[in-house]
Amino acid sequence: MDREIVASTGEWAGAIAVVVTLFYLARQIKDANEVARGSARQAISQMNIDAWSVSIDSRVLSLASTKAVSGDELSPEEQGNYNRWIIMRMRFVENAFYQYQAGLLSTDEWIGYRQLIPFLVGTRSPAHENWKIAEVAFSPPFVSEVERVVSLDQGQAKASL
Repeated sequence: MDREIVASTGEWAGAIAVVVTLFYLARQIKDANEVARGSARQAISQMNIDAWSVSIDSRVLSLASTKAVSGDELSPEEQGNYNRWIIMRMRFVENAFYQYQAGLLSTDEWIGYRQLIPFLVGTRSPAHENWKIAEVAFSPPFVSEVERVVSLDQGQAKASL
């Protein structure tokens, strides 16, 4: 009889251990999938940034940035370079937002990236109107976050490049 109790207890303990192990493995698989999605998103974002980077002339961008900040009119070439640069930077911030939403970036890190939004496309930014056109190429949750940050900021950028 004592052997039956010990054997029965052992079987229960084994069954519980199997269930706990299955939950642990399921959690590990979920975490690995999140990291894989984050890595894939990072790779896609980097390819996008690399593609845009090739089409930007740094000399023209430097002049365009100076003119845009001072409120001077940009030539079509300058405007094109400036727009591509803004889109490239916003793609970078969008990737940080995605990583934050997936739990792969801390709140403090996201706050740092988020502070770029008013500078890049806030209501006082020369690129604000261009962002309203380009936002269709970004994820709806990110566009909502940009709108929220811009409305909270009320055009007063706290970051500068």
